[in-house]
Amino acid sequence: MAETTESRVTFRDVLKRTDFLRLWLAQAVSLIGDRLTQVALFIYILQLAEGSATAVGLFLACQSVPVIIFGPLAGVLVDRWDKRVTLVVCDLVRAAVIATVPLLGDERLVYVIGFLMAAVTTLFHPALQAAVPELLGRRQEILVANSLLYSTKFFTDILGFTLAGTIVLMTGVKVAFLIDSATFVLSGLLILGIGKRFATVARKLDLAGVWEDLRAGIRYHAENPVVLSLLISFTLGVLAMGGLNALLLVAVDRLLAVERFWYGYLLSVQGVTMFATAVAIGKWCQDVPKPYLILPGFLAIGLCAVALSVTRSLELAFFIYAVIGVANSAFLIPSITWVQEVVPFEMRGRVMALRTTTLHLAAACSSVVAGRMADTVGVTPVMAGIGVFLALTAVASAALPGFRLGLGSRARVGLSG
Repeated sequence: MAETTESRVTFRDVLKRTDFLRLWLAQAVSLIGDRLTQVALFIYILQLAEGSATAVGLFLACQSVPVIIFGPLAGVLVDRWDKRVTLVVCDLVRAAVIATVPLLGDERLVYVIGFLMAAVTTLFHPALQAAVPELLGRRQEILVANSLLYSTKFFTDILGFTLAGTIVLMTGVKVAFLIDSATFVLSGLLILGIGKRFATVARKLDLAGVWEDLRAGIRYHAENPVVLSLLISFTLGVLAMGGLNALLLVAVDRLLAVERFWYGYLLSVQGVTMFATAVAIGKWCQDVPKPYLILPGFLAIGLCAVALSVTRSLELAFFIYAVIGVANSAFLIPSITWVQEVVPFEMRGRVMALRTTTLHLAAACSSVVAGRMADTVGVTPVMAGIGVFLALTAVASAALPGFRLGLGSRARVGLSG
């Protein structure tokens, strides 16, 4: 039965929960710092490497490797450790690491910084996603909380890069790194004030125990139809979207034949619609079964990829990017919420980390293959093929067990564990 209007959750309801409010504020501060660091690091690398694009590409690779290598282990540690302590320590470590950048004079050391920051973040993100449901009072609040977190992220994406550029222009890159370090410290202090104490697993941290925890996480995926279906569907989807992301800037250059700075404006439009959709999901989609949002989101991005492959109109491209923004929020927020709803607290770290590792690996592989194919046969056929593959993935995913459960009932899938 659908919830009554009186029982519907609002953003104000979740923000009244002091512990969640602290976490939300911490993330808002940290995200602004992240945007500042992203801009400052790219500029700093180009300064040190005298404009080398290869240096930037290598830096991006250094940020991807830790997620793939350490992701599964991070999930095991997150499930063993107190989530609050883990989040605070990760913030303080990132503050210390990023504060050392102004002292560096060799771009090779900046790669090490990128690697270390990504490695710590690999531990931070599953701990954050595992902690969110425990800071809320009702299950209905999880979707609204995620909507608020992601709408905040998308809002900082819209404004953060502009703010970052201004700060770097006014203060220089070295001061920007110190400001970012301060944002991590503030984030850690906010999280330190959370009153919730999370349960921990008192097990010896040895190779046998870690391996058994990893196996338990993999077994859980096989036993939970929702988690398994989402992993299969998203792995296939990211195999397409990773390649699509690699081609979007190239498409601006080769297909639209406009100046590359238009790519930033296109992303800004996408960010606006992602933000608006995230807010709308939290306000009006609380009773909508998750597959009714996830699958159309996948399908819409596939159709948009096909449309981008054939359009030569900048005006039409702006519209397509706007639709992509809507579709991104439509599949992302409900999918995270669904996993948090069905996975028990003691397994969330491993599930989230394994999911993140698999998706990063799929994205990395597809971006390399798509780029190579685009140089060989052209952007248009590769982008169109990616779009068709993604659309077919959306249709085929409806037959997976977890999606069948969600599509067959308006009731949310019950807890498993």
